[in-house]
Amino acid sequence: MKTITVLSQGNASSTKTWSNIPYYLVETLRQKGINVHAVNVDSNRIGRFIYDKVFCRLLRHTFLPQTTYSYERTASFQKSTNHKLEKTISQFQDTDFYISTSFSFHPKRLTKKPCILLCDWTYEYLISHFMNRDPDPFEKKGIEIQDQIISEADLVVSLFPDVASHMSGRYPDAKIVYLGNVINSVPFELSVDVLRNRIQNPHIVFVGLPKYMDGLKSLVKAIESINAQGITLYLDVIGMNASDVPTPTSSFVRFHGYLEKSSSEQFKKYDSILRSALAFINTTPVWAGFSSTLEAMYYGLPIYTSKYNSFIDTFGKTIDFGGYSLKNDPSEIEVFINHLLGMSQDDYLILCMKARKKAEPFTWSAYVDRLLLEIENNNYSHSSPD
Repeated sequence: MKTITVLSQGNASSTKTWSNIPYYLVETLRQKGINVHAVNVDSNRIGRFIYDKVFCRLLRHTFLPQTTYSYERTASFQKSTNHKLEKTISQFQDTDFYISTSFSFHPKRLTKKPCILLCDWTYEYLISHFMNRDPDPFEKKGIEIQDQIISEADLVVSLFPDVASHMSGRYPDAKIVYLGNVINSVPFELSVDVLRNRIQNPHIVFVGLPKYMDGLKSLVKAIESINAQGITLYLDVIGMNASDVPTPTSSFVRFHGYLEKSSSEQFKKYDSILRSALAFINTTPVWAGFSSTLEAMYYGLPIYTSKYNSFIDTFGKTIDFGGYSLKNDPSEIEVFINHLLGMSQDDYLILCMKARKKAEPFTWSAYVDRLLLEIENNNYSHSSPD
């Protein structure tokens, strides 16, 4: 196993691309002495603009207001991507196998080399699980395309256990595995002195894009109630701006927008917020940002989150490093925060260290070791030349 070509929809050298995952995958492989070709197979901008801004917008306004159909789900996208993949195969003939960080493309029909898919969830799972509805006719076409791609892959890796189980049922002939999840952070030591300082001038951290608005609204109401009792508690929101919130919020809410980790200044701010926070809270129902929660745990933050399948399957129905919200209710969140504020320093430190310990097996180095072992054990690297 000498050379791997990683295919991503976006620049793998940028941490903005798909939640940092292509970046950390490529960098970790290289740290382990593997030669990596990182290839951006992003969709054609003109084709995407026409489809997403014209056709799909018209489709939503006239017939299917809920549709998620987009250029990425079309045969045109497949044709454009395959053209880029043909160039990639010709350019990097030393490739032993390909890893696509998407369930929507791989070069299996163009090469004899093994093709591995590594992603979070499928298009079908997005609609059936998160949206809890049947796909519309256009979405069905996109699902059919992705179904074919997945069925042809040599190995399919999902980042979440419940998704892997769902996919195994949908694709009985495919090799579907779950190797754990990953922390999108560089390794660092957690100082006890840092943990002690959190109790002074405490603040809560929330990480999430506008799709997690339900969780943010409940958290803001909970902190409003706590502050009305004479306590000064701040909330740092990463991933949203004040303009993303439909109604004005109190002065205790500090919005930081999306913080780009490749920017030393923005990463410094991100790192400072998480190192000094009292706790991480996101109780958005159905899905509360697994990756950001896991990273917060690595920072030693007690967490309060909703009971969604991936988190429960990974850490259990009860947790000793925080708590679960049952209803995304502000009163529940208020009780949890007040419990933290009332803890002794020693008990709080124990809670923080439990969170850190639970997260430590999910470093990128450990994950890539498991991935490479899975590949070696199944002989995917011993392929025929093109």
